Amino acid sequence: MSKADTTTLETWLAEIAERNRDNVSRTHSYLELYAHTRARGPDLPWLLMAHLVSRNAGYMMTDLARALDRDETPEPMRPAIENLMALLERANFLIFYDAWFHVLHHLLGRSSALPPGRTPAFVRAAWLRYEQALGETGGVDAALERALVLDLVHNEQHFIERRVVHNPRFGPGQQALAMIEGSGREKPMTFPLDDVELRVGRFADLDRRIATGAEIFDAVLADRSRREAAYAWARDHPHTGAREVYGGRGRRTLRESWPVERVRALLDDDDIHAPPEPDPSYP
Repeated sequence: MSKADTTTLETWLAEIAERNRDNVSRTHSYLELYAHTRARGPDLPWLLMAHLVSRNAGYMMTDLARALDRDETPEPMRPAIENLMALLERANFLIFYDAWFHVLHHLLGRSSALPPGRTPAFVRAAWLRYEQALGETGGVDAALERALVLDLVHNEQHFIERRVVHNPRFGPGQQALAMIEGSGREKPMTFPLDDVELRVGRFADLDRRIATGAEIFDAVLADRSRREAAYAWARDHPHTGAREVYGGRGRRTLRESWPVERVRALLDDDDIHAPPEPDPSYP
């Protein structure tokens, strides 16, 4: 690795708090880091997947803002909608908090030094498995690439399972999301490929979220030509949180809908951007 690359990666690692300030900055950061791995190889398609999934979180966030703006939205529903927004933001924040740190450590050649308490042991083991196999073969085949992606999906979904998805403080948001899913009004995830339509469904189900991650990779990114098309589209259409970017309804951007100050006020005295709470079941 060149000295310039090391300096760049060190700078990006130090910028973690700034890059994690909102969904837009996170989503851009994932794509920027993916471009870095593409240019130097091997590319890390999990980063492109994280970018695309984070885009969809941003679209849902602006949808919630529009729902709050509508006069016909019943007043008793508004706190639940705001709490659902807090759930999405907290999950988006925690995944970036964890992933940005361990991916950059991998790129800097420091996976073995990932500190316990800051990074789950599973992540350290996953990167070491990948790096060992890469060193033995001298390249990345489809099976090794997919195995790493699924390991990282497994990690991120376990990381938010108790901290967010089943955390009592997000109970109203969990109920609101279950109502949306039960009503059949859950929008499909949007990807820059016309033949892909996926819904998470049963968001509260850990196994279902992990399976959805596998489906996204297999349908969108496993094939190199499809990955290239998705990357070209993402690069040419900067993320703003507005569905208008792909021809959907909704012109308001996420930062117009949810300024950082408004987001940070969603949990009253609780800091939505605090470091992760302890989870003895998945440290």
